[in-house]
Amino acid sequence: MKARRSALPGALVSLAMLAVCAAAALPTDSLYQLRATLTTQQGVAAGFDVYRGQPTVISMFYGNCPSYCPMLITAVQVYEAHLDEASRARLRVLLVSFDAAHDTPQRLSELSKLHRADPQRWTFASAREPDARRIAELLGFHYRKLPDGSFDHSQVITLVDGEGRVLASTTKLIGDEAFQAKLAASTAAPR
Repeated sequence: MKARRSALPGALVSLAMLAVCAAAALPTDSLYQLRATLTTQQGVAAGFDVYRGQPTVISMFYGNCPSYCPMLITAVQVYEAHLDEASRARLRVLLVSFDAAHDTPQRLSELSKLHRADPQRWTFASAREPDARRIAELLGFHYRKLPDGSFDHSQVITLVDGEGRVLASTTKLIGDEAFQAKLAASTAAPR
């Protein structure tokens, strides 16, 4: 029994070192280098690298947006609808709200259901300042709060590989053939 107890601390140290090495193994151009905390629609804290290991479409939004954000979410759905079923199953979608004060887990869950997003592959999350601003900066996304509480913002859809490297980015809500081709290639069955 003593031998088992003395081996446990060594095993824990090995596991901790393995986790550190895995995090350090990220490419230098990985967006996942950013350590940011998100709150998901389930109310769970997650890292910005929540879908590490999977090709992921990432964008930003806010839940009370009257027009552009619902169109952006629909655009992501249209882009993924052009993929075959197996490719869609490999794709993940991360939508990050920059209005954490209003986009609570309950509101994010409502939005996910409203847009009929697959909860196994889609995550609606919010980020508080300064994390939201840092994520926006990485994605080339711009937003500013207006006096009435709404936001003026850009629209950018970004595709990253499993290690968080940007493969493609688009501001077109429909018909960006180059983006669609990169999306198809990144989600194709491994050879």
